[in-house]
This record gives sequence, C-alpha cells and structure tokens, in this order.
Amino acid sequence: MDTNDVQYLAYFTDPDAAPGSDESETEMRVESWSADGLALVLDQEEGRLVSAKERPGFLRVERHDAPQVRGVVPGAGWKLGQKDGLSLGTPVVAFLVYDGYVRPITGLPPAGTGKVSRETHQLVQHRE
Repeated sequence: MDTNDVQYLAYFTDPDAAPGSDESETEMRVESWSADGLALVLDQEEGRLVSAKERPGFLRVERHDAPQVRGVVPGAGWKLGQKDGLSLGTPVVAFLVYDGYVRPITGLPPAGTGKVSRETHQLVQHRE
C-alpha cells in the first residue's frame, strides 16, 4: 500500500514573466480529475473546477510526491542564525529527518522574518 501523499501540479506559461526569465512558468494544484481523466484546477474567478488543458498557456501536469518525515532528532544545542550575522540565533528544538535532508525546527521563525531558507540562514552549534 502506498502511503505517500501525492500531489499533481498543472504548469502554465506565466504571462507576467519577463522575457527569457527563469520564472516563465506558473503552477496550479490539480484539485480533481474528470470522468475522462482530465486534470481539473480551480478557476477562482468563476468559482468552479475547469480542465487544466483548456486554460490558456497550459504546458503539462506533473506528479509531486510530498516529502515524508522519517524521524525526529533533538536540536542538541544547535542554533539557527541569519547568515548576515544580525541575529544571535534561535535555538533549534529538533530536526525533522526526511529522505536525503533534514529541516531544523525552532519555536518560531527569527523575529522580523516569516521564512527561513539556506540562502538567508545557517546552522551554528551553540557551546556554553
């Protein structure tokens, strides 16, 4: 039995993207499938499901398996700090272990940010 959460995304050309940009595509979650097997996406303006293939700029539908947590490891004195050095770091409570990577979990994101990424933050082992 397959227990992975499976998600399908429909991709479209992005009419607002700059020419030659890497961001030339946009995506929508496939909400359901028609009786004929067509991917259905939500048309927010009409408030109904429509065929992704019939929307302007349709490119393709892809399957995305949601990452599965395989384990949890204590934070063990690690801190998550901003790479620019402006914060002292937020204690890591635990690490979620996935296939091929780990994700640090803190009580809350560092003050003033809503998003943590490897481009803006780094892990530092705290020693007392």
